Amino acid sequence: MKPSTIIFDVNETMLDMSPLKKKINNLLGSSKGFSIWFVMLLQYSLVDNCTDIYHDFIAIANATLDMAAKALNKSINDKEKKEALATIKELSAYPDVAIGLKILKQNGFRLATLTNSPLTTLTAQLKNSNLTEYFEATLSVDTIKKYKPSLETYKWAAEQLSINVGDAMLVAAHGWDIAGALQAGMQAAFVERKGQSLYPLSTKPQFIGKDIEDVANKIVSHYK
Repeated sequence: MKPSTIIFDVNETMLDMSPLKKKINNLLGSSKGFSIWFVMLLQYSLVDNCTDIYHDFIAIANATLDMAAKALNKSINDKEKKEALATIKELSAYPDVAIGLKILKQNGFRLATLTNSPLTTLTAQLKNSNLTEYFEATLSVDTIKKYKPSLETYKWAAEQLSINVGDAMLVAAHGWDIAGALQAGMQAAFVERKGQSLYPLSTKPQFIGKDIEDVANKIVSHYK
């Protein structure tokens, strides 16, 4: 079934996180610092889901930076953490993103975002990366207070867009995000960013592409 609306994840799917990775690695004094921290960040967002409590993504990012620093026997202070985390608002879009978004809009698809970041962070990210104009809706889990990949969050996003969940397609570069969207009843397209992979035990997405331009072309071509 042709989706009416394409919903995009933001961090790493559309925005290049290399500057943030560099800052976190330097802060933690390890080439594995970012990877250790980011896994903790996702893990403890799910702890919030499972324990029916909510802290915004930046608060969890701050707390898990302390945890990662402890694991790596590194001492960091609040100023250093704040400066490193501020980088997330200044990330640039991958070169393929604007091209892919234009292709989809020109072919009549509605476009929206769905991110675990707070709305204030999302707004700054889209503005700084010159992507605001492409989206008719910018959704953040900060409103529903349930992190992806909670099935409730994908269904809520569809409700906010006044569509059935099956009429939406999530585009993301994370296997856990794709798995959640598919299980919630959405369609999905996986972007093969460097270092990312699909979850082998999940349902396969309808589309897989090397970048967003590739995904957009495959979607448009399929539904001609």
